[in-house]
Order: sequence, then C-alpha cells, then structure tokens
Amino acid sequence: MCSVAAEDLMQETYLRLQRIEQPHLIQDLRTYMFRVAANLATDHLRAQTRRFELIDHDADFASIEDPRSTPERIFLAKEELAIVEQALKDLSPLCQRIMVLNRFEGMKHRDIAARLGICQSTVEKNIAKALLHCQRQIKKS
Repeated sequence: MCSVAAEDLMQETYLRLQRIEQPHLIQDLRTYMFRVAANLATDHLRAQTRRFELIDHDADFASIEDPRSTPERIFLAKEELAIVEQALKDLSPLCQRIMVLNRFEGMKHRDIAARLGICQSTVEKNIAKALLHCQRQIKKS
C-alpha cells in the first residue's frame, strides 16, 4: 500500500471516529480505532484485488491476435476505436492521461505513477474506471 492510500485510509478512519454519536459508550476507544483502521485497510486491499482481476482479465483479451484481417473486421475495429476515443473524452483529464500513457504509450502502472507523481493505486483505479466506461459505451452502440 502506498503512502497516499495510507493517508486516505487514515483520514477515513478519523472521519468515522468523528461520526460516532455516543463515544462514551465505547469501552476502549484506542482498540476501536485500530479495528476501524484494520477494517478499512482490508476493504481497500479487497477492492485493489478486484481491480487487478479486472485489469488482468482485459489484458488477456487484448493480447489475442486474429490472423484474419477482413475489410469488415477493419471497419468494425475503426468504428469501435472511434467509440473508445469518444468515451475517453467523457473522463477526467487525469484519467484520460493515465489511459493514454498505459494503453497507447505502453507504460506500466508504476512508471505512470512516478511520472505523474501519484500513487500506483490511483493509476489502477483510473484504468479500471476507464476500461469499464469504454466497455459500457461499446455495448451501448
């Protein structure tokens, strides 16, 4: 877990503690705080694992080559690329930049994070978000 994610989880822990309506009912506030933090960290790791699975799943399909390049397939591929390009315009500038660096320039997640000065999990979240958005746009058309 990177320091940015750790800071986010620490902030979320603090916010949850602030929302307690009757803190005097908690016998050991320190233990309670650590339990909240541990639960948030566990949730974060589960979500990160799901993102990796989604990204790995998509990467498997992207690596399959079709030896037959028929005019119909070329037309459909161009049409799908246009849909993806339009879908990327719907995303935030950061998300767009991450996708261009990853999918079009072939950069790895850690290299993108270093280049943009962000956490690797932020890169992974944005890639997963962008892929899901593009998939939805393709299915709609």
